[in-house]
Amino acid sequence: MDTFLNSVIQGILLGGVYCLVAAGIVLVYKATKVLNLAYGETMVLLAYIAWYLMADLGLPVAAAIPLVILSGMLVNLVIDRFVLRPLIGRPFLAMVIATLILGLCIRGVVILVWGGMTEFLPPFIPSGSLNIGGISISYGPLWCFVIAMFMFVLIILYFRYTDTGLVMRAVGEDHHVSASLGVSVKRVFTVSWLIAGIAAAVGGILLGRLYVVDPALGNVGVGRALPALLVGGLESIPGALVGGLLVGTTEAMAATYVDPLIGGGFREAMPLLIMVIVLMVRPQGLFGVKEVGRI
Repeated sequence: MDTFLNSVIQGILLGGVYCLVAAGIVLVYKATKVLNLAYGETMVLLAYIAWYLMADLGLPVAAAIPLVILSGMLVNLVIDRFVLRPLIGRPFLAMVIATLILGLCIRGVVILVWGGMTEFLPPFIPSGSLNIGGISISYGPLWCFVIAMFMFVLIILYFRYTDTGLVMRAVGEDHHVSASLGVSVKRVFTVSWLIAGIAAAVGGILLGRLYVVDPALGNVGVGRALPALLVGGLESIPGALVGGLLVGTTEAMAATYVDPLIGGGFREAMPLLIMVIVLMVRPQGLFGVKEVGRI
């Protein structure tokens, strides 16, 4: 029983970080209808910047993290202004391919600058573990979960209870109608990319702390975040929460009970399997809205 509870808890803690990563993708898609496949590589770039500032330059965490967040906002601002804004009005597939190519370019820059070496972020979270009823919870995943959930709640509050968030929701419903009402659609796009840049910076740092900083880190993040947001619903921020926690929990359960029987590897496929099962039953995701077209 302790093993089961420990797996569930570890999965929830890990899933919390997936929620934040998925929220950054959902936020951009909801406002701009762009599925940003370069999000994982952006997190890798920001994780390496965090390592460079903390380990190479020796900056304290209090100074390094704001600089990483500013870097995330700047990177996304450049992506929005010079890569995707010229593609406004183009087919959805063209934008998806553009973000895919952009991700490959970012990965190339990371490898060119840092050589693709595996690095470790300096410890900025207390070591040790918390013991509750015979269950041991490491402080690392616990604090990463708390930070991710704090950021996730801030995004939801901003999106739901601010004037800018209300405008973003309106633009997400219909770009043309919003523009006809005097809304600056391009400004809304920029704001959504900036917030996603903050989420990418924090998500990159947290994943770099949970794993290691290397070019494959983006695959870990988006390889879990994409199933999470598709399970929850591509346009639903609360769905990203449910999807992330579900993916993290099932992954932890697979690692505990299935991998030892088959020799490992099933935990990597588990998020994709959950995604396929949910989409077969509900193609729009658990919290997605089913679109009805009239002919």
